[in-house]
Amino acid sequence: MALAAAYAFQTGKGSENVEKRPVTVEIQEGMTATQIGNLLEEKKVIGNALVFRLVVRQQGIGGDFKPGKYEFTTGMDNDDVIVQLRKGPPIKYIKLTVPEGWTASQVAERVGARTKILKEEYLAAVQERLILVEYEFLRKSGAPTQSLEGYLYPDTYSIQEDITAQELINMQLGRFEEVTANISWDNAQALGRTPYEIMIIASMIERETRVDDERALVAAVIYNRLTKGMPLQIDATVQYALPVWKDRLLLEDLKIDSPYNTYKNKGLPPGPICNPSVESMEAALNPTGDPYLYYVLAPDNSGRHVFTKTYDEFLNAKNQYKAAQEE
Repeated sequence: MALAAAYAFQTGKGSENVEKRPVTVEIQEGMTATQIGNLLEEKKVIGNALVFRLVVRQQGIGGDFKPGKYEFTTGMDNDDVIVQLRKGPPIKYIKLTVPEGWTASQVAERVGARTKILKEEYLAAVQERLILVEYEFLRKSGAPTQSLEGYLYPDTYSIQEDITAQELINMQLGRFEEVTANISWDNAQALGRTPYEIMIIASMIERETRVDDERALVAAVIYNRLTKGMPLQIDATVQYALPVWKDRLLLEDLKIDSPYNTYKNKGLPPGPICNPSVESMEAALNPTGDPYLYYVLAPDNSGRHVFTKTYDEFLNAKNQYKAAQEE
């Protein structure tokens, strides 16, 4: 047995007689080489903890092992195990998809379900702007609030399994910075709006239509109503004010006391109501010149809208939509 141990020590070889099977081993912070060797022997990753410790001592690397979860196999060579322990555990990535038009609360729910980040932790970082890097577009936005609602860019992210809330938000803000790099924000001044107000308008466009060629038309309606001093009366802003999303708003919902209720309050709501796509931002900066003041869903259930200039035209289009739903 002594000869076998000496051979294993010199060669670092594992046992060829051990059946190869996958083993997950978690190395805790602060574990010594002796403790690690004992754990590896217990899991049958190596054949002899004493030999493992002697190899480690000979190489002078006892304090170089990184904590974390490792995927080993039984009967491994000591040298192969040591290489992995010095390199560190494999980084695991997961896919996180944030759909266009989701609110920070919706994003937080998904983050809480798909990652180790608590939804409350993510929301706190969003509301208090707990980010690792300060971005120029945030400093120049003219936002009256610390909230990052509107800037959590919707995309599919490949993230590390142990990512923090602040790191994830930084990724989203970095993506926002990347996709908006070529946007002409100078149009905001020409429209008499701050960049933050453009984001508010873009968020309403995002929630009101997903049809690309309608975005600038919805923008036109918003600007036209603002110019005339009319309340925007956008259902999506009321949805944002409600504690839970409703498939259909009731008349009593339109009476909710909230600065986001654009039926009761004129002008823009105080902040974005979702995190919009770059297409909606472009539309908010480039509304059409059409004089439309109203829109309603088209009766063909295509998801498109009928845009009208007068209230009578709007009522007619609305009645046509209702009739089509009753057929």
